[in-house]
Amino acid sequence: MAPLLILRNLTSNDIIIKSLERFEDPNTKQSKATAFPSAIKNAQTIAPSAPELGLHVQTFKRRDVDVTLAPFESYTLQPQTIEEPNPKPSSTLSSTTLRVTIEDEERQRFRIDTNPTYTQKGSRTFTPLAPNPSNSYTALYHPTAPTAHLIIHAHHLPNYAKWMQSLPDTLPLSAISIPGTHNSHTHYRALPSVRCQVVDIKTQLENGIRFLDIRVQPASATDTSKRDLYLVHGAFPISLTGAKYLDPILTACYSFLEQNPSETVLVSLKREGVGSATDAHLAAILEEHYFAPSPEKWYTGAHIPYLQTVRGKLVLVRRYDIPSAQTQRGLDATDWPHNATHALHGPFCVQDYCEIMHPGAIPDKLSHVNAHLVRAASVTHFIPGLNTDATNPIPSGPLYLNFCSGSNFFRVGTWPERIAKVVNRGGWRSGFARGTI
Repeated sequence: MAPLLILRNLTSNDIIIKSLERFEDPNTKQSKATAFPSAIKNAQTIAPSAPELGLHVQTFKRRDVDVTLAPFESYTLQPQTIEEPNPKPSSTLSSTTLRVTIEDEERQRFRIDTNPTYTQKGSRTFTPLAPNPSNSYTALYHPTAPTAHLIIHAHHLPNYAKWMQSLPDTLPLSAISIPGTHNSHTHYRALPSVRCQVVDIKTQLENGIRFLDIRVQPASATDTSKRDLYLVHGAFPISLTGAKYLDPILTACYSFLEQNPSETVLVSLKREGVGSATDAHLAAILEEHYFAPSPEKWYTGAHIPYLQTVRGKLVLVRRYDIPSAQTQRGLDATDWPHNATHALHGPFCVQDYCEIMHPGAIPDKLSHVNAHLVRAASVTHFIPGLNTDATNPIPSGPLYLNFCSGSNFFRVGTWPERIAKVVNRGGWRSGFARGTI
């Protein structure tokens, strides 16, 4: 006999399945069957565990379970786990209702009524069994063959603006999974082959992004006293409404870090565009107008830093050359090979297979992304005081950069938005791995 239901915990904390109850609900008829019977119309109604079934009380069965589900674990409910309700000969009742009662880490209990035989997807908020709960949970019902699934989600949202706050100071940045965006500044109204983002830098940071990929071109190719740096994407401007500049982006970053000093943001800077300025010219402008006036706002060291060192700061990822006579700044990312599926260079290990020549190559991109996630997950990172000496630690390994983006200007099917639609659906089964961007 097939399992009745699979309960899965997709919250970040342990959930205890306290009890299971089965009964025929007199308020639900077969013609109005749903994934979540509507006997309790108000999801916030506080009611006793055993419903008032009247003449149908003989159908009620209960079993205490006390099974703890760690995050992402599941529990399979077999038919013999709890007896079927006694049949009622002359009944217009729907199929059996299953009531699940759970308890979270704060010993707060919640319950949900579900119909495991229903054939459509559905969702419902768990009913709290105590007033003013500090948490809330949502049940998602999936009628997956051969066994239906009931997924438990936390209904409250974490504060993505401060997600680094709880991380230990001793973590090297290479040991942290850091979400980033490609061509982060291309959120303005522009050609679809140029536009890679839909929200501005401030919104990206508030939603947890901590790696920004910025491409610039000096407004003046000869005069370093002019600080203006155009934002570009390859040879193209990033807005149809006029030139956009680097300064507002950095202002948004500075403001964000002032409000959230526990965070750090990696900023990759690269010279692109059709202007005649050189990397040396860009380096001089950045040094004179950005780094030297605000040393407290930037980490420009050449080695992967520990989180404690860079909280409240921007970390320079340098994708432009600096003449040997000038001060060397930032994590050197100048020489990794173009269109690389796997390249180790200096402080970085990179996957940036970006030339997706036709839509049929998108699965290749997903394969390279997944392979790089596996490589990153296999790395052992040295944490001072944990698995290396606290005073003289083994140096950090490389930072794994995993670009999920790609495009081909000459094929509509491979413009950034088209590729993102495939990638964002999830082309791999594993989640983000440690130490990847």
